[in-house]
Amino acid sequence: MLNMFKKLVRLNLDDLLLYLGVEGGLFLLIQIIIGCVMHFGRPDTSVTVACILFPIVGGFTALVAGISHVGVSFDQALRFGQTRKRALGLTLGLCAFESAFALALGAVLAALERFLCPPLWAKLAGLDGWRFGGLSAPAPEPGAAIPAREPLLVVESFTLDWYWWLLIFALAVGGGVIVGAVLQRFGSKGGWIIWGICFAPMILGQVLPWRTYEITDWLFPLLGFIFVAGFLWSLWSLLHAVVRT
Repeated sequence: MLNMFKKLVRLNLDDLLLYLGVEGGLFLLIQIIIGCVMHFGRPDTSVTVACILFPIVGGFTALVAGISHVGVSFDQALRFGQTRKRALGLTLGLCAFESAFALALGAVLAALERFLCPPLWAKLAGLDGWRFGGLSAPAPEPGAAIPAREPLLVVESFTLDWYWWLLIFALAVGGGVIVGAVLQRFGSKGGWIIWGICFAPMILGQVLPWRTYEITDWLFPLLGFIFVAGFLWSLWSLLHAVVRT
């Protein structure tokens, strides 16, 4: 089983280039935009967003790749004589491996932005240095002298708590398996099922009174229950999948 998983990972190493291209390319684009703003606008404040943005981007990319793996790698394993249980285990392992890589890459890019980019931003803005701190300062009292501009770039750092990373990982792996299983079992009709599931929150967003605490008290646990139930159904469906020739 372990040797088969290693072979499967080696066969899909090209997928890692996808994550490098999507996340790395977006990182470079954002830094170029920020650099242009610093050079031409000369602001004295900035923000770091990589720790929030790239876990989400990486998780979404891993989810899309997971859908493909369920539809391709799982079926290929069955065609080559693997049991459904082993094929499912290999596919889940591959999805988990790539999701972990995507999040690890997001963490590396977030660290690069946090520790390497602020000094460059400060130089581009013509400031003496930088520091982390809040962007909003208290308003001066009436009649008080306006303080001089601090010759430092003030950087506000936005981060995600650790449990959000675990949640994104679970959504990437579980969501890819759920969507892939629906498409594997129902074919083109499964696309309409997924469309309806994605469209339902938009309708609920217009109907439910989101400002009342009663809604959020039961809605999010319900969504979590639906997700777990959908994941368990997906495992059952793939374990009883029809081998397509």
